[in-house]
Amino acid sequence: MKETSIVRKRVPRRQRLVEIGLDLFGHRSYEEISIDDIAAMADISKGLLYYYFPTKHDFYVAVIRYAAEQLLNETEPDPGLEPRERLRSNLKAYFSYVDRHAKAYVALLRGGVGVDAQVASIMDNVRQSYVQRVSENIMRGRAPSPMQRIAINGWVGFVEATSIAWLDQRSIDQEELCDLAIAAFAMIFHGDANDL
Repeated sequence: MKETSIVRKRVPRRQRLVEIGLDLFGHRSYEEISIDDIAAMADISKGLLYYYFPTKHDFYVAVIRYAAEQLLNETEPDPGLEPRERLRSNLKAYFSYVDRHAKAYVALLRGGVGVDAQVASIMDNVRQSYVQRVSENIMRGRAPSPMQRIAINGWVGFVEATSIAWLDQRSIDQEELCDLAIAAFAMIFHGDANDL
């Protein structure tokens, strides 16, 4: 009889530390977390943590970069869907991600360490990725006019702001939040949501 063994994929230590950071910053603010907390959670010495990340800020930036990559990966458009359903699917994935990482998301967008140039650059890259995705995938291959491109940028900001309000209030469900974002998007093009 052949013996079956389960082989666990070995996660590089730096990656493991970033994943621990995502969990930590997902539940507590930057200011609430010390290097000692990070080292204790990872079950390593502070010296080893400093080997991978010279400062707490460097660690935070790595976590934010990883979170941004995760967010973009989880909201990758499905080219098999019609534009309206593609938009809804992306919004649902976005709001689900925001919900799972609520505290870190709110802290990042409301300021604090989020006004840091490196963090702001990461967030701007995420926003511009969404503008590009909307322009390429939702607009059915048509190039947006300069006015539409500005409006799409504004819509991405609207989605961020409504995400924060939703996390604070929880007065509507995720489907209603998607409907709101789709209706706002449709207004950019002077139509209604059925015209997408």
